[in-house]
Amino acid sequence: MNGGDDMFPSALDRWTPEDWQEYRRRVEDGEGSVRAMDAITRRRTREAEVVR
Repeated sequence: MNGGDDMFPSALDRWTPEDWQEYRRRVEDGEGSVRAMDAITRRRTREAEVVR
C-alpha cells in the first residue's frame, strides 16, 4: 500500500448495492477485480468532491 491506499478497504464498507452491481458487471465483462474496485472507488471520490 502507498499514499491513500490505506483507506481503500474501509471505502468498501460504504459501497451501495448499485456499486456492488457495477463491480459484478465489470468483473463479468473481464475487468480485473482490483481494477474494477479502484475504478468504482475513484468514481465515488469524484462524485463526492462534486457534491462539496
